[in-house]
Amino acid sequence: MPKKKDAPTWKRKPHFYWWTLANALAICAAILSWVLCLHVFGHPEIPKNYELLKRLDLAKPAVGFELQKAPPGNAADPRALYRRYAELDDLSTQRLNRGLLRNYLTELPEPGLIQYIEGNFKITHVRELSEDDLFHPGFVVRARAMVRPDEFSEAAPWPVTIDYLFPTQNASAADWFQPGDQLAVSKVPNCALLLHVTRTQTEDTPLVRLTVVPIAMGDYKIGKNRSFTISTPTELNPSAPFPVFPEGS
Repeated sequence: MPKKKDAPTWKRKPHFYWWTLANALAICAAILSWVLCLHVFGHPEIPKNYELLKRLDLAKPAVGFELQKAPPGNAADPRALYRRYAELDDLSTQRLNRGLLRNYLTELPEPGLIQYIEGNFKITHVRELSEDDLFHPGFVVRARAMVRPDEFSEAAPWPVTIDYLFPTQNASAADWFQPGDQLAVSKVPNCALLLHVTRTQTEDTPLVRLTVVPIAMGDYKIGKNRSFTISTPTELNPSAPFPVFPEGS
């Protein structure tokens, strides 16, 4: 007759085992939450992170300064802008754009990313901003850089365009900007901050497309008799597409 085998007996784990396991899990949870917090607060340019910060009422307010208090930064004309951004590779451009948007969403803590735009431009497109854009109400003006090759020549189109976002409650002022009009941009008083860089390859040379937004609030004068007020945006939408106008426009 075969001998019966005894049922296996399980050895109870010592108390310090469960104590060690609980502490290890707690440490892992703490590290995970710490890393997650760093990621959310450190990268508000990611739309889902920004939405979480908004729900927690921790998102930074939109950037807006009095002209005299606007932060210092480099200013560049279309020639310098083209030299700086036309040859950037895709990875460098992506990193730059993430940094520019993050800096704008966090009240410009990185001075090295503050780039102001200057130059003379010729308006090609105008439209009002909507909920799908970075902010609204307001309007956006697209304009092509006009540069004099030398002192004896007339200004000619340069391979640089700007999408100039105007945050304002008077969105109807968009009608005061017409295709063909000239748009002069200078560091003072405009403080048009670079927000995004895109390159479009054409047959002859790359076209650099820049998105800019003014950070000096106050009156913007058009001619002698017209003006509207640039005001700080009340809400921002980091998931807005850039450039603002579709490719080919």
